[in-house]
This record gives sequence, C-alpha cells and structure tokens, in this order.
Amino acid sequence: MMNQPSQSSTTDWSWLADTYWYVPAESLSALRYDPRKNTLAWVVDQTVWHITGYRAGYFWGVTAVMQYDTGEEPPARPTGLVMFGSITPEGSVHVTFCPDVARLSLSSTVGIGRAILHDRGPSLEMQMSTGMTERLAHRAYMTRTNPRDPSWTALPGIALSVPEMLEGIEPPSVPSRKEPAGR
Repeated sequence: MMNQPSQSSTTDWSWLADTYWYVPAESLSALRYDPRKNTLAWVVDQTVWHITGYRAGYFWGVTAVMQYDTGEEPPARPTGLVMFGSITPEGSVHVTFCPDVARLSLSSTVGIGRAILHDRGPSLEMQMSTGMTERLAHRAYMTRTNPRDPSWTALPGIALSVPEMLEGIEPPSVPSRKEPAGR
C-alpha cells in the first residue's frame, strides 16, 4: 500500500519518502529569457522527481529535466540533478537542485512552493528560476505518479517514461547518524 497524506495530519510529511512527481500537461510551459538578444521564448519543461528519503522536515532525491523550445523536438536525454530541501509543518517547500559532478561549475537552482492536499490527491505547487547565460522561469503543480498511472509510462510533452527519465541518476547518500537534537 502506498503512503498517503491525510487532510487532518498536514504536519507529518514522512509519506513523501519514495514518491515520484511529474509536471502535468497544463503546467509544461516555461518562459526563457535570452539576455544577448533581449528576447523571451516559450519552452516545454518536463521535470520528474523521485523523493527518495525524508527525515525531520527534510527530503532528498533525484530530478530529471527535459527542456526544449515549443514546436521543437525534445532532446534525446534528460539532464539529471540531485535534489534536497525542506518542508515546514504547514507545507511550505524550499528545494535546491544541484548539477552532477561533471557539471560542478554550474550554479544550483532553487525552487519554492507549497504542498497542497486536494480531494484528487497531493500536489506540490512550485516556482523556480535558473540559468547562467539564458534564464528560465517555471511554475508547475508537481503531481504524484506511480506505476499504475498512465503518466508513469508516457509523460506529457516527451516520449519517455518515469523510469527512463530517471535512469542512471544516483540519489545522494544519507548519513545514518541521528538527526540533530530538538527534532
């Protein structure tokens, strides 16, 4: 049985551990700014999260991202990132996405948002911005998925499944020591 949040227990976010999230079709559009040309362009931004762990208000895992210009073909492979963040008892979310070792010179991306518990299930309402030369802004209602959902095998906006998106991206190791006092 999958872990499920309850409406009455919004301060216990331990159910986030080992969950998968994606961007639904209505949230795929993102806006890219190219400062060299002083232009804005719409892009498709499919993002998948696997939250692999949770402890004491913190979560971590991996992220795969595919971004491409509207009307163009998606890239062959996604970009993999490590993610870690925090969630308050009230559901405010702050998450950092870090490039892998091969791309260490790139800066991290920060996302902010909140967890929302709907009748149809949870979503993570997120906003982020990133970029070194070009800049990207994206807001999305990250939606939970699992192997029984159609989104698991056919993600909106791309021709890949959740396992294909996350293939080869290693989650961070987590120390086995106890959490800090006061938690």
